[in-house]
Amino acid sequence: MKMSDAGQAFGSLVRQAREDRQWTQADLAKRLSALLGKEVNPLAITRTEAGSRPVPFEEVAALAQVLNLELDPLINPPRVRGSANDLKKRAAELGDEINEVHQQEVQAMAAEAAARQRLTRVRALKRELERELQAVERAIRGAED
Repeated sequence: MKMSDAGQAFGSLVRQAREDRQWTQADLAKRLSALLGKEVNPLAITRTEAGSRPVPFEEVAALAQVLNLELDPLINPPRVRGSANDLKKRAAELGDEINEVHQQEVQAMAAEAAARQRLTRVRALKRELERELQAVERAIRGAED
């Protein structure tokens, strides 16, 4: 693996971990800055993710810590070996698996959206019932006076 390929593989892992946490590049830069005790510019994150910037080891270790990643896969991405036919077969299998997982992701997102809608309705009903309870309690106090 060429060093430029290693940088791109590293950057891809960092980007994926950041996106999995729904952080912006600025969010990651802020967290790294706090951990390292020095400012990390969001542009450094952009260039790291693109594989166009050499990343000091101290920062690699900090990225692993902040993103809760194992350090070894970041610096030693797995090598893929096999004949062209074996690799094509594996690529097809991986494509099928990715499609299956994508379908699961879509289903989970739909379930999450439905749950959020239900939660919104339940909270609105709870607020309505609480307002009614307060009105009834006021009426009880007024009747007792």
